[in-house]
Amino acid sequence: MFLITGIIIAALFLVSTSMPFLSWVLPFYKIKKLENADLKTKVIANIVALAAIGWVDIKFLITYIGVFSSIEVLYYLFKKHGYKIAYFDRIFITSLLIGIGISIYMYFNRVGLNIGFEQLKNLYLQKTTFSQYEVDMAFKYIKDNFVYLIFIYINMTVFLTYYFLNKETFVKWDVSYLWLIPYVIVFFINKYTSLGGSLTENILEILKIVYIMYFMRIVTGILNEKIKKQSLCFTVGVFLALISPEFAFIFGALASCIRIKIVKS
Repeated sequence: MFLITGIIIAALFLVSTSMPFLSWVLPFYKIKKLENADLKTKVIANIVALAAIGWVDIKFLITYIGVFSSIEVLYYLFKKHGYKIAYFDRIFITSLLIGIGISIYMYFNRVGLNIGFEQLKNLYLQKTTFSQYEVDMAFKYIKDNFVYLIFIYINMTVFLTYYFLNKETFVKWDVSYLWLIPYVIVFFINKYTSLGGSLTENILEILKIVYIMYFMRIVTGILNEKIKKQSLCFTVGVFLALISPEFAFIFGALASCIRIKIVKS
């Protein structure tokens, strides 16, 4: 059992890293499978997984431990010691901690990353039909919004992990209005001081996400009162947030300050 579980974890790691939209599958499986297991089972399964992943590429262990294992550990810590913290706050805090960790790692390895970035850029020019201008524009966007893009990936992973683990309580999840405080502060810094730039813009976009997620929960709850099919309602909520993220942010932020009660007709 230990061996099979460890090999499955390693296989899911490769799936999660190669297909970003399935990045939640690994932490979901590990928590679901091992949450109630004894310490011996958890340790052996993880050792097998580490050995299998390291055998493929030793560098993969940084991602496995730094991202996926961190999601798992923080999930357990919040469940045991942070049960009073709202679900969306747990998701956002987890995403922030891991995102900051990745950003720090990227900063100290920026020379090698810049070289790899240029190599990837040249590869796109050689292997695709995109023009130099189009490739330059695309890679400039990635560079200018690198922190935000990292956070989007991590937040999506954490959010979907929490959602599929606790889907039955999703319509009751809450969020704190306190995230608006750093948003307002950074907004004024970005708009009215010389410190404004791509970093502060990235931070603003990141802080919006917690209320965009909350908007999806509100839409899901409202529709579920009528339709009684949460998966469909959740899909609609995600779709609305994607087509109008600014509206989703504003609505979610306002809703965090006002207790919205859904009155059954």
